[in-house]
Amino acid sequence: MLVHNDRSYRMQQMLERVIVGALFAYVVCSVISISAMQMAYILALIAWAIRAYLQGDTRQWRLPLLMPFSAFLLASVLSTILAVEPLASLIELRNFFAVLLFYLIVDQVTTEERATTLVRVLIITATIMALYGLSQSLRHGVNFRVRGTMSIYMTFAGLLMLVDLMTVAQVLCCTHRRQLLWAVPALLIITAALLMTQTRSAWCGLIAGCCVIFALRQKALLLALPFVALVVLLLIPQTIKIRALSIVNRQEITAQERLSMWSSGVRIIRDHPWTGVGMGAMVRIYQHYREPDSPVDPKRRIGHLHNNIIQVAAERGLLGLACWLWIWGAYGYQTWRIYECLEPKQRQAKALVVGSLASVIGFHIEGLFEHTFGDTEVITLLYFLMALPFVVQRACLSGQALDS
Repeated sequence: MLVHNDRSYRMQQMLERVIVGALFAYVVCSVISISAMQMAYILALIAWAIRAYLQGDTRQWRLPLLMPFSAFLLASVLSTILAVEPLASLIELRNFFAVLLFYLIVDQVTTEERATTLVRVLIITATIMALYGLSQSLRHGVNFRVRGTMSIYMTFAGLLMLVDLMTVAQVLCCTHRRQLLWAVPALLIITAALLMTQTRSAWCGLIAGCCVIFALRQKALLLALPFVALVVLLLIPQTIKIRALSIVNRQEITAQERLSMWSSGVRIIRDHPWTGVGMGAMVRIYQHYREPDSPVDPKRRIGHLHNNIIQVAAERGLLGLACWLWIWGAYGYQTWRIYECLEPKQRQAKALVVGSLASVIGFHIEGLFEHTFGDTEVITLLYFLMALPFVVQRACLSGQALDS
């Protein structure tokens, strides 16, 4: 019996090392390759499941946001059953299970130090990929929209925006001045690469996220933000400047296309209000709802509506949208409570919590103009960042238990 217990313990220790190694591999690959990223976190999930089986006790699992995530899954399943194309919807439903990464991080990253190390590895990797992206701009000219190793520049921009906001939080909450020696250059490089993606929605997300960080950490910087934006606008290349100023131009062709897509999406929701048309059906369904005078090329395949809220409502109905909004409302409420419980001296913990909150808000602001919720690389990284406040909460509770 003792031999069996000892063998089981050694196996659990080995699985623990596999999980930690796979998580670091995931963080490195998250901004490089979707295939390598998925293999890394799937390996971590398998090792986690085997370890949980050997332990034989799931009562210690921490499952924050379980109710809203479960409700959203049920709404998605219902939508799939009643979908226009049930098989296509079932295939798309598999993307929901990326949320398991959120619970893996919450359960397996047990200290602020490990979470901070993972975030710093993420920032360093993103900086290297940003440099690679900037090299693309030097090679192809300023009109080229850099994409790193991603298949499209919008995905690269979404990833850089999330990491950029975490870097801003690290800079403003730094515990040692020497940390600025690498964090500030990383921030400048990532921001420069983000600008060269020419993705306006990601720029809006970055600005919104910075406003959140400044409001929570350095309110005086909110007043300086317009001045900083003006300086950046004066320094950037003319191509990027024109692209930035076009944000407020409703007559611009891509703005007109989005307005037309949103109008079509609203009509889809009116015809399928409760459970939507199902996932994966938009390419075929959109043609029936395309406005006759739409600026969108009729030969263009439209797989999404460039807006998270409209897309979720069209695919999963108002029931699915309500559950989806519940996830983010519950996350925001719990994260805010965690932040309020932190003491001023807990700067490392605050960097993780504030960076996570800003990243989620930036994601949703970008999602007003892009279907970021359907971008596997971006949403998977977001789940990782979403878990950080709950890692902090667990570490704080453990510290209180030790003190008592």
